[in-house]
Amino acid sequence: MGKITRHPLFATADALKRAFAINGFTVLDDGVSSELQTTDWALSPYYKPESIRRTPIVLEEHGEYAMRCELITSMLPQMRGTLPIKSIAIGRVYDAKDAPFVDHLVVAGVIAQEDIEMRHLEKLFKAIAKQTYGIEASAKLELIERETYRIVVTASDTFTFGYIGKGEEIARALLGLSNPDISMWSFTIDVDSVVMHDLKLSNRSELYNPNVSFLSQFEDDTPAFGDSFTALAIDTLRKHGFQEFSGERLYEEDAYKKMNMIMESWDLNNRGFFLKEPLGSKVRIPTVRTPALQDALEANYKAGEKTVRLFEIGQHFVSDANGRNPELKTSLSVGAYGPGIDKKSFRAEVDSIMSDLGVSNHFFIPVTIAIPYDPTDCWVLMDERMEYLGGNFGTINKIALDYHELGVEAFMLQIEMKPLEKKALEEFDTIPNELL
Repeated sequence: MGKITRHPLFATADALKRAFAINGFTVLDDGVSSELQTTDWALSPYYKPESIRRTPIVLEEHGEYAMRCELITSMLPQMRGTLPIKSIAIGRVYDAKDAPFVDHLVVAGVIAQEDIEMRHLEKLFKAIAKQTYGIEASAKLELIERETYRIVVTASDTFTFGYIGKGEEIARALLGLSNPDISMWSFTIDVDSVVMHDLKLSNRSELYNPNVSFLSQFEDDTPAFGDSFTALAIDTLRKHGFQEFSGERLYEEDAYKKMNMIMESWDLNNRGFFLKEPLGSKVRIPTVRTPALQDALEANYKAGEKTVRLFEIGQHFVSDANGRNPELKTSLSVGAYGPGIDKKSFRAEVDSIMSDLGVSNHFFIPVTIAIPYDPTDCWVLMDERMEYLGGNFGTINKIALDYHELGVEAFMLQIEMKPLEKKALEEFDTIPNELL
C-alpha cells in the first residue's frame, strides 16, 4: 500500500471541526445539507460589508433556486434549544464573483447565550487558533463596521482567519431568540482562504489542482472527522491508496458530450438545471459527478502522471420532467489508470472497497447500455435481492477517452452514497441465523 494522503482543504476543515468540538461546539451539519436552496434563504445571519459579501448564483428556469451563498442561515431553526447554543456547520458556498472556482469550503457557526462580551469571543478564537496552529498562536477581533469583526490570527505570521458579527434580527428569529438580553453572534471561516495562506498559494486554481504530484505532498493518516458513513468512505478509499481531489462543482455544456452521455431534453434521468448570468446560460449544475472525475484524469495524463488513483464525494441534482423540484444526490466517484490497473484488478478493487464499507452482500451484473462505459466492461452494483445499489463501474468508453485525449485504458466507478449507506446499516443490524 502506498502512502495515505489527505487533501489540504479537507484536512484543514477536519482540524477546525476538532478545535470547535473541543471547545464545546456541536457539529450540526457535516456537508450533507443541500448546496442548492430556494432563493428566500439567500440572506446573511450578520451584517457583511460589500468586501466580504457573496454574489448569488441563480438558476435560469423559474428563478426559484440559487446555489447556497450562506451556509448557516437555513440551519438556524435546527439549532434552537437550551442555552447556551454553540453549533457549527461545514459545507460549500458559492460566489459568482469567483468564477471559474465559484465554490468555497467554509466552517460557519453560531453562539447564543446571555452577556457575551468581546473578551469572551476573543478567548474562544484564541483557543481555536491554539488548537489549530499550536500553543504560540493567538487571535484578536478587529472591528470592520456595524458590529462586524475580522478574526485575526497570529501564528507564524498574522492573517485574516474569518469574520464574526452580531446576529441580525432575522437570524435571531430563526434561532428562536425573543429575549433581548440573549446575545447572538455568527461567524464564518473560509477554509479555502485559510489553506491558501497556510500553503502560501497565490491563486485559488492551485488549490484545486487534481494532479497526483500535488496531492501526494500531503501525507496524512489522520482519520476523517466523525463517525458518519461519509467519513468511513473517505478513509476506506484513502486506505486503498486513492487520493481525494476537489473537482468542479458546475459544468460547461459540453461536459456530458465529452464523457459520451446523452443530454437531450427528453433524457429525464439527466436533465439538469442551467444557470443565469453572470456565469452564463451554458453552465449547469451537475446531474452526475463523473465529468469532474474524467477531467481530473485528463489533467493528470496531460501532466505526464503514470499512475493515477483518485476519488471524490460530491453533490449533484436531478430535476423532474418540468425542470423543477431538484432531488439531491451525493455520490462517490472513483477513477484510475496506470501500470497494473486493468479490468480484473479494478473489479477486484471495487469488490474489496464494497466489503470494507460494510456491504458484503453485493454482486456485479454486466450491462451494455450504460454508454459512458465500454459496453464489454460495465457492471451494475446489486445486492442479494437483486436490488440496485445506485452505482456502475467499469472501463471508460473509448469515445470519452478520445474526447479527453487519454491515451491509456482508464476505469471509473460512481455510486450514490444513500443506498450504499442504507445497505451497510441493514447488514450491520442483521443477526446471522446461527446466532438466533
